[in-house]
Amino acid sequence: MNRALLGPSSRLLALALLGLGMPALAQQPDRVHTVQPGDNLYGLAQRYLDDPDQWRELQRRNQVADPRRLVPGSRLLIPAALLRAEPASADVVHVAGQAQVRGSAKPLAVGERVTEGAHIDVGDDGFVTLRLADGSVVRLAAGTQVQLRELRHAPGSGKGQTGMQLERGRVDATATPQRAKGSRFEVRTPLAVGGVRGTTFGVAVGEGGAFIGDVSEGAIQVHSLAASREETTVKAGEGVRLAGGPGSRIAVAPLLAPPDLSGVPGVLENVSLVELPLPRDARASAWQVRIASGETAERVVRNATFAQPVARFAGLDDGNYLLAVRAIDGQGIPGQEAVRRVVVNARPQAPLLREPPPGARVTAPDVLLLCTQGGGGLRYRFQVARDAGFADLVAQTPDLAECRHTVQALAPGAYFWRVAAVETDAKGERDQGPFSAPVAFQKVALPPVPSAPSLRSGDTTTLHIAWSASAGGPWRHQIQLARDAAFTQLVDDRQLAEPVFTRPMPPTGTYHVRVRQTAADGLEGAWTDPQRFEVHGHISTTDAQPLTTSDGQPVLPGTR
Repeated sequence: MNRALLGPSSRLLALALLGLGMPALAQQPDRVHTVQPGDNLYGLAQRYLDDPDQWRELQRRNQVADPRRLVPGSRLLIPAALLRAEPASADVVHVAGQAQVRGSAKPLAVGERVTEGAHIDVGDDGFVTLRLADGSVVRLAAGTQVQLRELRHAPGSGKGQTGMQLERGRVDATATPQRAKGSRFEVRTPLAVGGVRGTTFGVAVGEGGAFIGDVSEGAIQVHSLAASREETTVKAGEGVRLAGGPGSRIAVAPLLAPPDLSGVPGVLENVSLVELPLPRDARASAWQVRIASGETAERVVRNATFAQPVARFAGLDDGNYLLAVRAIDGQGIPGQEAVRRVVVNARPQAPLLREPPPGARVTAPDVLLLCTQGGGGLRYRFQVARDAGFADLVAQTPDLAECRHTVQALAPGAYFWRVAAVETDAKGERDQGPFSAPVAFQKVALPPVPSAPSLRSGDTTTLHIAWSASAGGPWRHQIQLARDAAFTQLVDDRQLAEPVFTRPMPPTGTYHVRVRQTAADGLEGAWTDPQRFEVHGHISTTDAQPLTTSDGQPVLPGTR
């Protein structure tokens, strides 16, 4: 009897354990083949095994007497360790921005599986992370176009073949060690192939189609596709470039050191823009920047390359992020990566500041601060300081229901003010957003009120008015002479360098006079209280005393 005809399932399990030498939970996925008429071990080995000459192993493990004669309907155990690598798929574990499989009408989405042969196009704002069947992780940067030419995997033996054709952009990979014989992991470009057996590396198509590679861990073998068939090994901490054109050779160089990110702010507060200053490096021609959400670098939400040492992205949701930056050398090879954590705290958004506006000069004893009131139960916290960094605070409020606050008795000087919005989060806890950009203003003291003017006349045709200037000048002086106490019927309105005014005697009638001082910067002080005087048969002052000449005689209108 052909012993390929197996008994109870317990015997099948025992054979599997015997053949693989593995615990019961680790022998998946062994294959069980139900024998069909015409089957023999030679043909089944050709169909299932990576090495068809291992048909004898099938015979031994299944205790088959005659490899040419199998009993139809019997079951034949094919151990996973012997199985040929078969077409596999890649799981989409992360997508940011625009990305799709070429020929598909819908965008690529997390949870989908991408099969062997698929072309993936990543938009200029996109990023895609794939996990292969062997556990390798592949990251496709913005602007990448790649074909998954080969995705093969044999779960039992761990054997796998991964081949990608990079048409444009950049692929980063963390490849699971390829220990099984016959395994390979390759990224091919028009000029060269980068092959690994277990490493962390990147391959990009540079300007003019150049092959650019860099290695963080392990090593890659680079094979030129030119006629020279040049080949070299690139180790961890090294990069490689192969340009097109006659006579081009593979050039290997050490990677630039990780950039110093200590100057990058740890908290980002702009709701609409992420702007990051990057360290300058005379050897760098550009900077590769990625921002990932959460605690790992896998969920990249922003990525781009910048020609100047400043990165600008669209705003991010509030939360914790990882910032990764690499300086790119003159050959286009990205250097070693620097990583730091940053926090986005841009919400609730700071209100708009209304009064006082930038550069305002406030003269009132109390300073009213006004901002735009929001909805949703927002509260507001005001700060006033003598410095733009708000280290020297002079006023700070608790959370206020209204977007207004009065600072009382603020001394003259230069100040800054700002406001933060405060809300209650889903947990019922206080959540303060970022402060608004500080607004500078000045609290200035008005020029003092001068002494009351005195009226005198040297003759009957001339009116002479004088007063004493205040200390702290120099001041300019303004005098107004009017027929009414409201000074709407002005007879004279003069700007003077000195506190003295002379003019022809006005006609008979009642008049009012007042003066004030003006600072060199144009700031005007308060008026003196109006003084009334009359011009009639004789001229009298406010206290009804006659206006006299220098020799003590009453001044009469029209006399000398």
